[in-house]
Amino acid sequence: MRDDLELSAPRLNRFARALICGRSRPCTLADNLVQEVLSSALESPSAHQLAEADLRLHLYSLITELHRDRLSPERISGHARMEKESFSFATQSTAERTPDLTSIRGELASQLLALGLDEREALLLVVLEEFTYAEAARILKISRDNLIARLARARDGLHLDLVLQPAERAERVYPSYLRLVK
Repeated sequence: MRDDLELSAPRLNRFARALICGRSRPCTLADNLVQEVLSSALESPSAHQLAEADLRLHLYSLITELHRDRLSPERISGHARMEKESFSFATQSTAERTPDLTSIRGELASQLLALGLDEREALLLVVLEEFTYAEAARILKISRDNLIARLARARDGLHLDLVLQPAERAERVYPSYLRLVK
């Protein structure tokens, strides 16, 4: 079991950092959360009986539950904006930013953290961690239909076109077979 936990640790760290801080760089809160989840899995007699795939689902379920337990009720119900340190680009306007990789990552991180916690969890589990809809719904303890609704709201909440500068948006070439329907 220790080997399975060691193999899961980097992915859990990535998920926790994206969930809490909106970035992949070290984040103390996320790292502490992962450490707590791994410790509780080692101490849990039921976790020792799980198969590798079920253990992975169990670990992600634990991490989302512990994260929600640590948040206050008003942060869960509203848009849970996390640590101030994760917003290195939040105060700059779109026109001031240069379209380099750092600013795109900052924009994406701020948009991700602007989503509600429910939507952010669903999106990260499906897109970042590549769980199936059924697995992600099981982790979040919701129905598959509810998960799909959360994903749709999350995808609507992300405005990835805003990352491109206005001149780049105008130069974007669309395939000729696509037409605009009003």
